[in-house]
Amino acid sequence: MTLPLRLLLAAVAILVAATGAKAQSNDDAKYKYKPNSVFGAGDVRVKADSRVYPWTAVGRFNKAGRGHCTATVVAPRIIVTSAHCIANKYTGGLMAPDDLHFVAGWDRGEYLFHSIASEIHPAPGYDPNRRATVSAVVYDWALIVLEKDPSPTTGILRPALYNEKIFWELRKAKTVFTQAGYSGDRGQVLTAHPDCKMWGFTKGLLVAEHGCQAVPGDSGSPIVFSDGKEYRLAAVHAAHTKNRVGGKGFAVPTVSFMKALDKLSKKIAAN
Repeated sequence: MTLPLRLLLAAVAILVAATGAKAQSNDDAKYKYKPNSVFGAGDVRVKADSRVYPWTAVGRFNKAGRGHCTATVVAPRIIVTSAHCIANKYTGGLMAPDDLHFVAGWDRGEYLFHSIASEIHPAPGYDPNRRATVSAVVYDWALIVLEKDPSPTTGILRPALYNEKIFWELRKAKTVFTQAGYSGDRGQVLTAHPDCKMWGFTKGLLVAEHGCQAVPGDSGSPIVFSDGKEYRLAAVHAAHTKNRVGGKGFAVPTVSFMKALDKLSKKIAAN
């Protein structure tokens, strides 16, 4: 599960090549990824192998027939996603845990793991009725406790401390970042944007800015890198400018929820 720092991008390419070969052998060309989104010919996303770590830890987060987001296993029984993914737009409140399903390894109806949520823990200060702005991204994260533990099957994408100081250190080291999610235009397969750029932080806010190609369905998706020993989670995608072609993405850095995750993990372990 470990790779040197600069090999993350290569690993994605290898996984994609292997997946493509499998698709051809199955005469399943209609599911090969094609750039048919708002990114047009500039779409650089590729199909990631959801059966190979670290992508096994990334799953579809289904919302009782009301669309889907993406979520990541960050501890035993705990996944992280965007808080707006648990908002109930019809009631103005939050969705019930048993309406939320995490499905890891999802690929056109097949999957590795499934569990219903048992608890939801949105960020303190999150308001489901707040207007979507860059400042609202600060609170746009949620920790979800599942009824069953996915980690023995999926592995865990542990958060690395990611803040503005760490960003500059990683940039100096020419760190490669990859975003992966169940994009709305290809929601039946996991797609990834290899070597997507992290651009720093919004001035005065704990909001990480990036150039990863994301559309609805990618909310809650992880932005990951390798620290030379293991894959680590840096941020959780939350929003994107309307002009997605050459636009800007906004994500919640891990520093925003690491203390809450540690506290919740200890509580689960004690029970």
